[in-house]
Amino acid sequence: MKKIEKDTTFWLTAGVLFLFWILITGRFHWQHLLVGAACSYAITLFNYDLLLKPAERSLYHKKTFWKWVVYFCVLVVAIFKSNWDVAKIVLNPKIDISPGFIKYRARVRKPLNRVILANSITLTPGTLTVELEGDIYVVHALTRGNAEDVSEWGMIDRLVEIEEVERNGV
Repeated sequence: MKKIEKDTTFWLTAGVLFLFWILITGRFHWQHLLVGAACSYAITLFNYDLLLKPAERSLYHKKTFWKWVVYFCVLVVAIFKSNWDVAKIVLNPKIDISPGFIKYRARVRKPLNRVILANSITLTPGTLTVELEGDIYVVHALTRGNAEDVSEWGMIDRLVEIEEVERNGV
């Protein structure tokens, strides 16, 4: 078994889990608190490899924080626009769809940002990220227009810009 370095992330996660334990039990007897602390510690220890390491946490850098806020706001707008487009397609008496797959390469470098991009694509109605292998994305789209728009999506540029700020300025 490899040794786990108990850093700030570890203890913060264990603390949040312990506070959640107190919230759901509502008991402050020493036995309940001891069991809660032990369970919080064990869960954090078991799931440690799932926690974001400091090098992966671009969201918490001062220079990129507002860029992430803008990214998620633009994503919400894109989700609403896609919902509207899919609703028009579905409600049209002559269903005009041409489903298909598109395979493309995105310039996003960091693994976490690649996953964020894949999930952003999946969150927008009419598109679904089927596979992500390195920097190659396979996306299923409801229409040919959606498929062509995915590879030139502005969200990719926003993620690349965030990575450049991290690389140059943080």
